Amino acid sequence: MTSKIPENLYHVLLTTTHINKNPNNIIETLRIPGTYTSLLAAKAAAHSCLYDAGYERDFFPTYETSHAIFEKENLPDRLGLAIYAVAPDGTTFRVRIDTTPNKLQLTTDLDDGRVSIPLYYVVQANVEYDAIEGQSTVREVIVQSTFTEYLQGREYARSVLLSEQDGILKGSYAAYVEAGEEERDCGYGENVVVHASSDYGVNHLVSVIRNQELGSVILAEAAMRIG
Repeated sequence: MTSKIPENLYHVLLTTTHINKNPNNIIETLRIPGTYTSLLAAKAAAHSCLYDAGYERDFFPTYETSHAIFEKENLPDRLGLAIYAVAPDGTTFRVRIDTTPNKLQLTTDLDDGRVSIPLYYVVQANVEYDAIEGQSTVREVIVQSTFTEYLQGREYARSVLLSEQDGILKGSYAAYVEAGEEERDCGYGENVVVHASSDYGVNHLVSVIRNQELGSVILAEAAMRIG
């Protein structure tokens, strides 16, 4: 029996933020452990995300799931936020759900609603730099589109920050850097293939990343290397 093709896809995003001894040196790592064909399935996956990674609830001094608290704390990038957790060393974990149209008409036969094939995501991160405070803040992370081939994602990534119709060209930015055809990054972080900055302290980073199921060994090793 063929599954009904859903209108949207729901992506679970895990962002890990580590602050070094230098509080201005903030390092973030983004992973997308899964894409789901229903919001209900994505919510269930989001709330089990850190457990799937091998963590226990008691490990986190702070573990919040309340949107009222997210608003009260004025957390950045709150849209779709499901979990905000802080580890004893100050590392923060944010689990969000982002939604995109199901242009690939993907379905699944898995009981948990997860799309089982490898996917590549074009992700845009907007980072605001405060020259007075000397700090950078990630204001939003957006899944722009999803592909089944890396090169398709790379081609799409080239156009994310540009719009000929609206007159937004490479020269519209204070700086614009793009990875070469044989390169996987443009010098602004792993898998970041386009970087542009405005005259007002906003940096735009466009990445192409693959979905990665979480495992305790994989995530623990990555977390230990951060910073």
